[in-house]
Amino acid sequence: MLYRYDFRYTLAKIPVNTALRLNFRKLVFIGKKENVSKKRAVIFAPNHRNALIDALMLVFSSYHLKQIVFLARADIFKKSFVAWLLRGLRIMPVFRIRDGKDNLDKNNEIFDNAARILRKNNPLALFPEARHNPKQSLLPIQKAVPRIVLPTEASVDFQLRSQIVPVSIYYRDIFGFLSDAYVTFGTPIEVSDYKDIYNENPTLAINQLRQDLETRLKSMVVNIWNDEFYDEYLHAIDWNGDRIAQEKFSGRKDGFLQAALHIVRRLDEMYESNRAFFDEKIAAFREALIILRKHGLNTKDRLREPFPAWNIFTCLIGLILSSPIALLGFLNGIFPILINKKLSGLFKDRQFIPSARYASGLFFIPIFDLIQSLILGAVTKNWLLTLGYFILMPATFYFALYWRKWWKTTRRDHKVQLFKKQHPNTWRRVLELIRL
Repeated sequence: MLYRYDFRYTLAKIPVNTALRLNFRKLVFIGKKENVSKKRAVIFAPNHRNALIDALMLVFSSYHLKQIVFLARADIFKKSFVAWLLRGLRIMPVFRIRDGKDNLDKNNEIFDNAARILRKNNPLALFPEARHNPKQSLLPIQKAVPRIVLPTEASVDFQLRSQIVPVSIYYRDIFGFLSDAYVTFGTPIEVSDYKDIYNENPTLAINQLRQDLETRLKSMVVNIWNDEFYDEYLHAIDWNGDRIAQEKFSGRKDGFLQAALHIVRRLDEMYESNRAFFDEKIAAFREALIILRKHGLNTKDRLREPFPAWNIFTCLIGLILSSPIALLGFLNGIFPILINKKLSGLFKDRQFIPSARYASGLFFIPIFDLIQSLILGAVTKNWLLTLGYFILMPATFYFALYWRKWWKTTRRDHKVQLFKKQHPNTWRRVLELIRL
């Protein structure tokens, strides 16, 4: 039963969490201790931007002794071994209309199981948007969460005291390796507050809870609803996020997230209350982008405070001196790299690329580390050397990935530094155009 302890979940959690931590430069969790009860039934309701990684974020952040149960789309359960593994990871299928109308009745059993899980005070997680959305926006919230929790509470006269915890997951760069991620656990919604309205009109209660959850998530999620100017909103965050985080939210661990929320709200206010000024600012952003592209720069370059020449020179020296280790790391990891490229090419939706990269690191690096170590041992008969290689192979490969990002960042910083030096007036003009 999913509400009982499962050894597969515990065994998987150690490598899963380790690989996830290595995938990000910074992971920030806010509101976990304050807003997530260890003693009450909890449904996590996060936004869904990054396929598998979103679920792993909740697993990584969980300090529960109990194991979170997830609900996921049914089509990933088609293979029997995959289905066994997913259930071991405490994931239940939910059927959608595209899975066939005949399968929709199976959801009744799934929802009954979810109700049993809540009655055992085990945490449940369900993405209320019902599908992933790689954009920095929130899709309409569906009714699955209230459809599960309200009948469950009603069956025990709302004595379960369950809570719905809205969760905001924000990636500074959803496709970037060693980027930053922020997970915010919001103030819980008390399901018992809907007792009276549910007893009078269950449909009305379900709709009201759905709407309240959507309102709560909209207050937490970076929600760029204005599709016409979506790119300009993103550019505004790239250009102004670090500065505003430092000026307004310097004491917060999630300063950049708060800055992004601030920027989106400020642009929304401009759009609604002062459209002429908004249009002027959008035009400025577009002019700045044209200038940057002309000089081979992009919105993610550090324009405001370019690194000094001596700092860039020091980075180049470090890169040169460490390049043999990086080369060794790339050679050690050549097969996982090729497999990752093959896996990434299978997905038409780029949103699955970070998950493919994560899966490659989680599964194929250990596999090829073992294979390559055994081959080395068989050839050299030196098992001490083999043991050393077994330990160093993943370390050098990870360093090679870090080295590649370090090299790219240093090159970008050098281009910005040259831009400032050779075109100082244009550089100052760009800073004026992008400031919010």
